[in-house]
Amino acid sequence: MAQWSDIDKVFLSLKFREYNPNRRGSDEFQLVIRPGSDFDAHAAGLAREPDGDLQVADIDLRPRDAERLLPFLVKHVDVAIEDDNTAVRTVPDEPVVNAAREEALDVVEDAVKIHVNGWDKRKLWAFRFAALMIEVCALAIAAATAGTAVRVCALVVLFVLFAVTMVVEGLEGATHEKKQKVVLELRSRGFYLRTYGSFVGVWWHEIDAVRWGVDHGSTYLDFLPSSDMFAVRHPRLAELTKSNPYDDESERLEGGWYRLARPFSVNARREFESSMRKSERVELRETAVVA
Repeated sequence: MAQWSDIDKVFLSLKFREYNPNRRGSDEFQLVIRPGSDFDAHAAGLAREPDGDLQVADIDLRPRDAERLLPFLVKHVDVAIEDDNTAVRTVPDEPVVNAAREEALDVVEDAVKIHVNGWDKRKLWAFRFAALMIEVCALAIAAATAGTAVRVCALVVLFVLFAVTMVVEGLEGATHEKKQKVVLELRSRGFYLRTYGSFVGVWWHEIDAVRWGVDHGSTYLDFLPSSDMFAVRHPRLAELTKSNPYDDESERLEGGWYRLARPFSVNARREFESSMRKSERVELRETAVVA
């Protein structure tokens, strides 16, 4: 327990919120105190922050709770309110959504939705068209050559191609299932990578540049934070600093880059670049290849 006489100042600090368009109104305050020179933190049961100056009570306050507590605090001690979100909220909107509409990409509720592990749509449609033409030709040949070896060969080709088409469609369809589908949502305020049971959300204002990172034949999306505070605000994203997200022993990326731990298909890369071509805030840099 601490006496008011032992406290120099109290801060109500609004905790930094990661970008998440699906969770709104989740502001929480931390109660932070700056002790006097004779304050015994250990005896009071309070944890010391890394700089050794502030003592943080292990409680989170909703805005309504903080509003009720504020009049009581100001009667006893000097109070200040901090907001770590200010730097990422007062920024102009990114025109990524408008650019995506111009490119006829998938835009739902002002969000560009990119199927990260989706197959190349152009190659898939080319395969479907070629398979259909071959099947039609094989069927025509089989109908015109009754009772010959040519008819048997045509029917075999027709059956094999039909089976291959079903396998291809099944594998492509599996990438749309809930547990396997990986979606990158681009919105005016930030991007949001969504997988089954996890997400990574980053405000556009927090990063300076993006690039494609290539490692062991897979292509990933890298992003460069705009300041060293990014690591402080997003401690859980520290695992994204590895060159190979699936190898615990891989080296860290040079230059402070982060890497989204999901490889992008050719189609996903094409759609991302089309959406970002008018970005006024984030620079698209050259691809980085890891030897």
